[in-house]
Amino acid sequence: MIEAAFSPSNELEHALLDAQEGNRSSTDFLSELLGSQVFVLLDREIGPEGHWDESINLCVLTNATDGPVVAAFTSPERSIPWHERLPQFGHGLLVEFSWLLQGLGPEVGVVINPGWSVGVELAPEAVERLKRRLEDSGSQ
Repeated sequence: MIEAAFSPSNELEHALLDAQEGNRSSTDFLSELLGSQVFVLLDREIGPEGHWDESINLCVLTNATDGPVVAAFTSPERSIPWHERLPQFGHGLLVEFSWLLQGLGPEVGVVINPGWSVGVELAPEAVERLKRRLEDSGSQ
């Protein structure tokens, strides 16, 4: 773990903490997550025109089962220890979580706040379910 105490600094962090403490359902937390921005680490800056360049790499970690998980953070400040551990990912970007999901392959999960006491890992199957949920909500 990175720290002993976690003090929420935004709505998403409050929702995550509430879910971990059993004061909010996981479904409610996931709804909050789908409507929120997350901070991702990148190995290069986005160009001045703001267009995503396919040569930019997201910070992808390996979970306990050796599966790939994209590191995402509930705020830019939560990523600071990872900049130090993985200096090649010295850039970051706030993105809609829904946008992040759309770019992930079927075998990739997401870990929210890796190394922090308040975090969650979404397995690839959960990521796929969230993608379907987004598709279903967009078609109505």
